[in-house]
Amino acid sequence: MARPFFFAGGAAWARKEGMKRQLLRFGIAGLVVVVTAIAGLMAFRGYEKNPDVGALFQTQAVQLKPDRSYVWLNIHVKRSGGQQHDLMKPVRLLMENGEAREPDNMDFAGNPQEGFTDIWYSFWMEQHELKGKLGLKINDGVLKIKETEPVPDLSDGRVRVFKTSKWKKSWLGF
Repeated sequence: MARPFFFAGGAAWARKEGMKRQLLRFGIAGLVVVVTAIAGLMAFRGYEKNPDVGALFQTQAVQLKPDRSYVWLNIHVKRSGGQQHDLMKPVRLLMENGEAREPDNMDFAGNPQEGFTDIWYSFWMEQHELKGKLGLKINDGVLKIKETEPVPDLSDGRVRVFKTSKWKKSWLGF
């Protein structure tokens, strides 16, 4: 219940409430700064800590697009140096069991002055083939695609995008 203005302690009470509001404002502003900083760090960290320089590319993201018992594995790589991608060298997805697969589709992006700056490789696979570690052999190096053992749950049919080679649920639950 609000105190009437003519009450003797009214002015002190109003100052006390004003200080609480100001403290609350500073607390909320501080929380916004911290959350923004954490989101920025998560957004700008690399897919892999130390990518193989011989690959000439760095992995940007990996997308899993389920389709019944199969899945499209889409890998986006971006050129990391000034050298061009050698189109004569084969690109292979290396699986933990020793099998190597050619991409089923490749999309290139860039311009005539810089050459190919981005490449998307697509692999059509069965879900059980995602088990274990995966690597992408490109040029003279191997990029880590997946370092964790379990296969992500794709039963709900949703597309999954991974921004790190550790394919697991984030602390947020997705």
